[in-house]
Amino acid sequence: MSQAGEATQTPRHAPRTTRSAQTRERIIAAATEVFARSGFHGAKVADIAEQAGIAYGLVYHYFHNKEDILAAIFTERWAQYVTYLHEVGDMDVGFREQMRRLVHFWVEVYRREPDLMTVMINEVTRSYEFLESHDIGTVMVAFEAIEQIIRKARDRGEVASSVDPQLASYVVFGAAEMLLTGYVMGTLRRDEQPAFAGDETQMLEVLLDGLAPRSPT
Repeated sequence: MSQAGEATQTPRHAPRTTRSAQTRERIIAAATEVFARSGFHGAKVADIAEQAGIAYGLVYHYFHNKEDILAAIFTERWAQYVTYLHEVGDMDVGFREQMRRLVHFWVEVYRREPDLMTVMINEVTRSYEFLESHDIGTVMVAFEAIEQIIRKARDRGEVASSVDPQLASYVVFGAAEMLLTGYVMGTLRRDEQPAFAGDETQMLEVLLDGLAPRSPT
């Protein structure tokens, strides 16, 4: 089995105590910083241990290797992300408000956790090696959640009847990924909260109203 394949295995030791769980979380948090700074392939387990302030061997008490740590970052953070998508889908609000909340969520995650988003973009969503070694269905549940939001909105008459919800989910998800990629790469430089808020407003307008000029009111 390849190292990438090992990443899908069960963690070496599941946390049994609060202290153990905290140590595991420290390792994940440290790895997120190291992966964001050095890249996954440039990172070493020793770097992660140093960042976490623990003994080198203790990392292996919780994880098989750094591939296992990356898989844990993806699995746990992605699950939280998908849970939120479903929560938005179940909200008793209109489609525009649902989309506003999704756009805000994407931008806010980057603003508050830039290292995490750097890892998710560079080492997960844009890594063929990672996606090839993991169940693509785990990734696709996010697309399906957005698809359901769009489908229900179409059924309510808030989205044009000609819209294909599955295709539209790729458009929405792709727009979010490219915006976040711009932040991660530094090609979209934003330093202050008002700039991020402006991006949210414009992205929402583009997704819902298109690029055509608005008629003056």
